Amino acid sequence: MTEKKGEKKKVSKKYNIYYLGMDEINKIINHAKNLRDRVVIKILARSGIRRFELCNIRVQDVDFTNNRLYIAKAKNNKPRSVPIDKDTLQDIKFYIGSRQHGKLIQSNKKGVDGIDESRINVIVQKTSEKAGIKHPDPTKTKMNPHIFRHSFIRHLIKQGVPPNYVQQIAGHSDIRTTLQMYGIPSFKDVQERYDEISQSFY
Repeated sequence: MTEKKGEKKKVSKKYNIYYLGMDEINKIINHAKNLRDRVVIKILARSGIRRFELCNIRVQDVDFTNNRLYIAKAKNNKPRSVPIDKDTLQDIKFYIGSRQHGKLIQSNKKGVDGIDESRINVIVQKTSEKAGIKHPDPTKTKMNPHIFRHSFIRHLIKQGVPPNYVQQIAGHSDIRTTLQMYGIPSFKDVQERYDEISQSFY
């Protein structure tokens, strides 16, 4: 099939089969040096939101009544809401204290409203190093925030959450993106399944 002039060639997204287990994620959370860093990692790991989305969440975007976070500008500037667990909400409540406005995650720099993406990178990298947890992909030398999103989505699928639910939580505009990127089982999952059925070999 020949490509028509002016037509953009479609490039399929590469799937990633590597992800962190919940025990590894909890170990990283437990090694956060302060409440702010713990909130950052918990939100990334338990909601699957993107790094830039976290940077832009405001205090008033946290819905403590309905257990959700509102993202005014997600990917492609589309608003969406994501569920969040009560344990993380409790930490958020302690973290914001009496604050009612401004960015949820604050910078340590005086007069600066909000944290930037590079600081989130540093928080994830340093906390993971402190916990002794390396990136599950052997080709990567440093931990990055996206591994929490990827691991969260993998965990949902592993727990049997329907793809259309996963699509909505992840903020994918097309369910084919969800299926293409996460529909292929990881080797870790295959190994676990193999270990289960291997008992029948003897």
